[in-house]
Amino acid sequence: MGIKDRLVLVTASASGIGKAVSEVFLQEGCNVIMNDKDKEKLTSVVQSFSKLYPSMKIDYCVADLLIPAQRRYLRDYIIDKYGYLDILVSNLGNGKAMADNKLLADEWDRLVNINLLSTVGILDEFITVFKNQQRGSIVLISSITALERSGAPYAYSAAKSALLTLNKNLSVELAEYGIRINCVIPGNVFFPGGRWEEIIRHDPDGTREFIEREVPFKRFATPEEIADAVVFLASERSSFTTGAYLAVDGGQTKRF
Repeated sequence: MGIKDRLVLVTASASGIGKAVSEVFLQEGCNVIMNDKDKEKLTSVVQSFSKLYPSMKIDYCVADLLIPAQRRYLRDYIIDKYGYLDILVSNLGNGKAMADNKLLADEWDRLVNINLLSTVGILDEFITVFKNQQRGSIVLISSITALERSGAPYAYSAAKSALLTLNKNLSVELAEYGIRINCVIPGNVFFPGGRWEEIIRHDPDGTREFIEREVPFKRFATPEEIADAVVFLASERSSFTTGAYLAVDGGQTKRF
């Protein structure tokens, strides 16, 4: 992939897609800084990866990226220690509803903060770093709910859709600095502890019927399949690609 020894930050990486993204970068020979707000889960994953990939540098920084001061702390930690960053993967997101009313203002505040404003904030911290370097690669994580109607909370879908617009607009601004930004759109991804595990537990037959009806491949994606797309867009294999989005959804949205 042409990214050996690159320094990568993956946010929300203690589980699921973020964990898988971190591991694929390690497999490609990158040095990875993992971030999450859950210290116990994060340190456990870091210890596991350190044993699996003893020749790679694996670092971590515990920070809640919903809090502006902690976003700044994460940036300062990396720049003070390393002085640079090559690749940023902004992965924080959560589509779980906390209320039945999909128009409830508090729900919109919560979900937009998690799924959009946290990414805006982390970009604000690191784009200056990338501009000063005159290089960098950024990958955002959206959702198929950004492309078409689904049963997801409206605020979640709107926030994930806004990421696509942000991606397109920033790509033009950042190109003159040698910075690329792209977006991966995961389909339905199953992993232990994830949202789909909970849904299956409550309605296994209905979930199976939904997947078989809506997804041409008739199965869930794995986190590793999403991670492969993220690493490709971050790598030199996509050096002339910016402002793009890649749907990894088994054909569910029938787009590219």
